[in-house]
Amino acid sequence: MTDSIAKTLLAAPPSRRLIGAGDNYKYEEVDGFLRLPSNRRHKAAEDYRSITRQDDHLDSDSQSSVSDDSSDDESGTPILTAHQLSLKALEQHLTADPSSVETWLSLVRHSLANIPLTSKNAAKARAEITLSILTRARTAHLHNRSSRILFLKYLRAGEELWHESKTKAEWGEALKLGGIEIWMEWLEWRIRTTVGGVDTLVTDAIRVFEALDDSESSEVDKLRILWRVAVAFQQAGAKLLWYCAYSSSVCFRLP
Repeated sequence: MTDSIAKTLLAAPPSRRLIGAGDNYKYEEVDGFLRLPSNRRHKAAEDYRSITRQDDHLDSDSQSSVSDDSSDDESGTPILTAHQLSLKALEQHLTADPSSVETWLSLVRHSLANIPLTSKNAAKARAEITLSILTRARTAHLHNRSSRILFLKYLRAGEELWHESKTKAEWGEALKLGGIEIWMEWLEWRIRTTVGGVDTLVTDAIRVFEALDDSESSEVDKLRILWRVAVAFQQAGAKLLWYCAYSSSVCFRLP
């Protein structure tokens, strides 16, 4: 600022005008800026808006689709597990053929599959389910009432729940069907529940022998009964001096 040359240049009038005050521009100045139109920018903005509108439309469709799917899930049948599908198939089979003994037994097995033997009150719960299904089976078709295997499973389940008098009455009905399997299971039931001792066991065994005929095929059945009674004696601690089986008569000699 103290240099004489600099002072002279600053004090001298301008010799060249850079921007004229009265110049006119092609575009109008607004707030110190020249606004230049751009078709590209406008098009880009329109393109952007079209994209957002398309996205909004897609989102709306997606939400509508999800909503429709949700409504279908809510209004339709629930998704079933493999176990439930098996039970449903068995029920449909029984509706078509209520006399199918094997299908009823399969229904029992599948129904008990979710009840472990070690769970609390498992024996009672399993007996209740079995008894409920087999009661249905016995009333669904007349043929089922003469099925020995259905009747035996029905009796074993009922033994857990019924009063002694009802169990005895049901066994009386079962014995009318006859057959060695029915009589053997009846003898097993008597061994489990009777408190009459060896004498009662012998009486029951003789009753089973008398119910069998004298055919050659019955000899093996009689041997099964004799062996079961011998095992019962051994488990009871009694000494069997000797026993013999000849034709339809059996003799037991005890000390």
